[in-house]
Amino acid sequence: MTLTVGQTISMATVKQALQEHEFSVHGDIIDVHLPNNTEIVRIMFFDDTIEDLRLIDANTRAFIKKLPMVNLGTDLSFSLALDILKQVCPDRDWSRVSAPTAILPSYNSAVSLLADELATVKNQTVLLFVGNTKTAENYLRNKKIDFIITKSTAIPNCINIIPSTFPLSCQIDDLLIYSLTDTNPGKTLDAGTGALLTKTKKEFIMPLVGECVVHSLHGIGRFMGIKKLDLLGDGNFADYLTLQYDGGTMVYLATDKTDVLSNYVGEPTRLHKIGGQDFANAKQRVRRRLQELSFKLSDLYRQRAGIKRPPYEILADNNAAFAASFPYNLTKDQDKVMQDIYADLSSPRLMDRLVCGDVGYGKTEIAFRTAFNAVMNGHQVVLLCPTTILSMQHYQNAVARFQPFGIKVAVYNRFITAKQQAQTLADLQDGKIDIIIGTHKLLSLTNTNFHHLGLLILDEEQRFGVEAKEKIKKLTPNVDVLTLSATPIPRTLNMSLMGLRDISVITTPPKDRLPVITRVAEFSWELLWDAIDQELNRNGQVIVLYNTVRDMEKFASKIAARYPNKVGYVHGQMATSQIERTITAVYEHEIDIIVASTILENGIDLTTANTLFVVGADKLGLAQMHQLRGRVGRSTTQAYAYLTYARAEYTTDKALERINAIKNFYSTGAGFNIAMRDLEIRGSGEVLGANQSGHIEEIGIEAFAQILNEIAAENRHRQQTMLQPDIIDE
Repeated sequence: MTLTVGQTISMATVKQALQEHEFSVHGDIIDVHLPNNTEIVRIMFFDDTIEDLRLIDANTRAFIKKLPMVNLGTDLSFSLALDILKQVCPDRDWSRVSAPTAILPSYNSAVSLLADELATVKNQTVLLFVGNTKTAENYLRNKKIDFIITKSTAIPNCINIIPSTFPLSCQIDDLLIYSLTDTNPGKTLDAGTGALLTKTKKEFIMPLVGECVVHSLHGIGRFMGIKKLDLLGDGNFADYLTLQYDGGTMVYLATDKTDVLSNYVGEPTRLHKIGGQDFANAKQRVRRRLQELSFKLSDLYRQRAGIKRPPYEILADNNAAFAASFPYNLTKDQDKVMQDIYADLSSPRLMDRLVCGDVGYGKTEIAFRTAFNAVMNGHQVVLLCPTTILSMQHYQNAVARFQPFGIKVAVYNRFITAKQQAQTLADLQDGKIDIIIGTHKLLSLTNTNFHHLGLLILDEEQRFGVEAKEKIKKLTPNVDVLTLSATPIPRTLNMSLMGLRDISVITTPPKDRLPVITRVAEFSWELLWDAIDQELNRNGQVIVLYNTVRDMEKFASKIAARYPNKVGYVHGQMATSQIERTITAVYEHEIDIIVASTILENGIDLTTANTLFVVGADKLGLAQMHQLRGRVGRSTTQAYAYLTYARAEYTTDKALERINAIKNFYSTGAGFNIAMRDLEIRGSGEVLGANQSGHIEEIGIEAFAQILNEIAAENRHRQQTMLQPDIIDE
């Protein structure tokens, strides 16, 4: 049985087919445990439709990769197929191999293309499993490609034809394995215009027809499919990728030359002209802008680097006691981030670290542990939040964590009275408050308002505007700064950015965290009732996102008529006391359905709220929808998100594209894919401290990362040169 994303099939049918495999069922999810005991194939359903297929880590439940399809007879038995490889290549260390390094395209019926691919292989071990066919031998002979027919042990650095079967074409480290035995259900290159599997070179993924790619010489062009052409006029036809450029000019690229291509996400403002000069000019414009930006950043960090403070003393016993009050173990990434921060604090140089992580990946715990060490070293801490609700959330959690250690926490936002604000400021100046949590109101303070301010933690940096950031700079010229951002940085940019500022990235989800199952549909009251009934029947809570303030009360009243005494609503124009009462009622389970505006985009953290229903998702941005979806699924319970829109004739194609992008990106860790899409569309954004500028849109993310990396290297070289003593020519 072959399963594909979007296939209509019942869970009962799949469970019946899995009787010979070890599997477990969690709501609408079937987890199939692979024989290697280290990985799981996750089959995710919505009713009788397969919503997604994922490969995840069996121990951490971390997302590994998306599977376009799964064959229950071959893909699930890859570990058993390793026995074949152990016999063919006995000198290799197979103890650490649990999965392929990459999946290669299936060449089942396209041996000519495979021959072209093998013609480019130099000094590499290739295993070509052909079953009983002689076709591959004939093609390789015609192409004058040397090979060895192997019936026992493979010869290194040669093409070995093996008259046996293997379940799939793949790469394992530097070993290339091709299967022509028709056991791989994946699409072949002969499909031409289909969505092809991942190529190994530069992580290039064959695009769909109409999508754009970036050629290393010509720049951004549009993929128009694969054509068979006789470009040399000698009667030999070959397959070529057809790329359209500005003015309709076509470029034909051999299928074995895709190493010069990189993927482009989204739709560019224009295609480049062929010849290279147009693309070169665009890259030069981006380079100049990034150089200006890097100089500004370098000056800022150089000024801060000249300020010294006593190194922190990192007390292992104290940290162990505080860590014990956290009910979970840190993930591998969280632990690495804490080690980075400890290294920063232990040095005499001011810390200025940016921590990027997806929604719900534990950035708050990083902030709390950093604040704890600051207080233990005699410093006061400011935790700055973009919204009042988020500040209340942090305050309630912080009181529970810090109070047992005698650490005084206060909150400073519009929920507290003028009298309370005055008392808080007096206590802050006297040193009676160790940690103060608040919103923009804190930016009106200066260093004179503190007894000994030592650390600023800036949460959700991307939510603060330019004016607020200017005030932050004035507040923190001599203090350590830890910045948290829920707009993750794609892997491609990470190392480049690290040349400009200190960055730590959290990519691992908490253990047992399940991805949110997302459904995109036209709005109907029946769908809303079904979603609410399903959640209430399992004693959960529902968030209904309704962003039209003027008639929110009327909308909530209709829901309340069906579910009396269970509904509340909040929006930003309400009195603060009313907002606080409603949110508290949700936390205390007095109401189980909350209708809200995007005021809830950041802040509410309900482990029992596991259904989100968005009305008018077509009016929201991509990252905004992802943030909202992060309000549910923050426990081990399966969560659901319904993204609904008005009737199709009233919804733009762009809006539907945004919504469907969210649907496609609903694994844990999806923020990295969304950030990639967002960066392509909007530019580098606030991660670099620059305005939205469209740099990436102009040249593509790979060229952008390359330029950024070169500038970072230039900065490092310049800094090293400045540190060297002058050479005097006598």
